[in-house]
Amino acid sequence: MSTSIASLQPLARIVGYARYVFGGLLLLTIVLLTWQRVGMEQVVELTGDHFQVWIEDDRSSSDGGASVGSIEKNGRDLVVHCHIVPKYGWPYCKLTFNLLKENVGMDMSTFDYMTIDGHYSGTGNPGFSLALAQVEEGLTRLDQWETFKVHQVDKLDLPADGKLRIPLKWFAVAPWWKDMAKPSMEHAAVNVDNVARVELLIRGDGKDGKHVFTLRRLQLHGKVIALNTLLMGLVSAWVLCAVGWLVAVTLSLRTELKDREAAIELLKEVNKALELEARDLAGQAHIDPLTGALNRQGLRAALMSTSSLLADPMAVIFIDIDHFKSINDTHGHDVGDDVLRKFANVIASGIRSSDRLVRWGGEEFLIVCPVTNVHQGRTLAENLRRTLHQQAWPVGLRVTASFGVAQHHERDAVGVVIKHADEELYRAKRSGRDRVCAHIPGETTAPAEAA
Repeated sequence: MSTSIASLQPLARIVGYARYVFGGLLLLTIVLLTWQRVGMEQVVELTGDHFQVWIEDDRSSSDGGASVGSIEKNGRDLVVHCHIVPKYGWPYCKLTFNLLKENVGMDMSTFDYMTIDGHYSGTGNPGFSLALAQVEEGLTRLDQWETFKVHQVDKLDLPADGKLRIPLKWFAVAPWWKDMAKPSMEHAAVNVDNVARVELLIRGDGKDGKHVFTLRRLQLHGKVIALNTLLMGLVSAWVLCAVGWLVAVTLSLRTELKDREAAIELLKEVNKALELEARDLAGQAHIDPLTGALNRQGLRAALMSTSSLLADPMAVIFIDIDHFKSINDTHGHDVGDDVLRKFANVIASGIRSSDRLVRWGGEEFLIVCPVTNVHQGRTLAENLRRTLHQQAWPVGLRVTASFGVAQHHERDAVGVVIKHADEELYRAKRSGRDRVCAHIPGETTAPAEAA
């Protein structure tokens, strides 16, 4: 097993584990969201023996009310008797549930609605109201009832079956309490996270009458986990898993990179040991190892394997780097090699994918251009010559080249067109270098183009 394959095994294991982790998290997400929607109910019973209950009426008012309220237990039921006497401006009887435990109220912000299950008998409309007395930090004093912030919902009608559902979002801060307490903006907002009392009021529309209300159940309903809380938890879990996945993959890739670097170092040592053998084999290869262009063996193989290269018309361009010997003599062979590499790259980037670039030997290169006549070949050569002027060469050199162009004819062998291109190349060099000369049959001397 190779080092690269072995180094991929930890990453493959991480991917395998991640499938199980993300699959399990997806299943858990679906289950929790479904359960939160159709179940996950929590119910708090306010009636019964869990909380202290008492009855109040308007006789405790300083304005001298005369309504009379009383309460009795009938098994689990609470039976409220209320005689409304309209002597006071807002006569009432009030059933109060005390939720304070160790001076701390109940957090109702996690609940969605309340339910009343009861039975009413009496004269006229009972005029039910429901109030929540909130302990407000910085405002409420437990010994002063008027400092409790009152949330209220009025005009509740008991259905025929006696079961009434009251969403908590129906509650609003009582206007009369705002007028009395003059709270700040902060304390005037709805807040039910510390409710000390739940109050059920019978008002009887302010008319004289007797009312009997049997309260079977008063309950709070909500979810064990609120939707926003659940979504936040699930998003956090997904983010945590994603971050964990990225960390694991990063560590695995770093390990893989180290393994690859070790393998590369090993290959360098092997290549160094086989350097002499590699030099012998390089001469037999089809690619020139310095420039990446074809060598003569490569050109021969290309001509034999790709018949389209010989399709008429075919242009051959011979190129020679001007004054290359002086570059080697002045700057050394390393700079000369850099020039050859860059020269080959510039020429290769300026020809078509169907053309073939060949390093003919030393600083001489050959381009074989299928389906190209001599005039098109001369235009290509001129474009390449100008492109060389625009390049930044090693150690600030100015590198130019001379070009000879010829066209292959059906009656000629390939060697003949190469010979004609070579002759045109030397004509360009004799004419001053950095120019293009072309062999055009019928013309005594083809024009030479130069900068």
